[in-house]
Amino acid sequence: MGTNGEKQERERQAALNQALRREVNERRPENGEDAEVVRFVCECSDPVCEELVSLTIDEYEFVRRIPIRLVVRPGHEHHESERVLMEEPGRFLVVEKFGPAGEVVAHLDPRGPTRRRSRGQTGRSRDWHPPPR
Repeated sequence: MGTNGEKQERERQAALNQALRREVNERRPENGEDAEVVRFVCECSDPVCEELVSLTIDEYEFVRRIPIRLVVRPGHEHHESERVLMEEPGRFLVVEKFGPAGEVVAHLDPRGPTRRRSRGQTGRSRDWHPPPR
């Protein structure tokens, strides 16, 4: 068992892995936006995960509204630093980071305040809402 500082460092590193995966998803080719469903990289903390998650653009945009939320494959959640907010059975989970890990992913948000201004409005629909629990 490590010290609290070692645990926090592991959580920060896991969050950094997730932020990097989110950055990959943000750089996906724009030509895929017309597709009904788009494949995104699982934004889990496992540095060797190569699994994909299928979402519509509206679903992904719903997740991305809040910088500490990520999309992962079912079973890829990291309970020590995130909580599951919703599940689309067999497709994906929406997780929310907390603590130091949440601070890392929020700080590294590719849509942070300065990036939002430079990207401008995308004109994407924001009509998708999660099903009621």
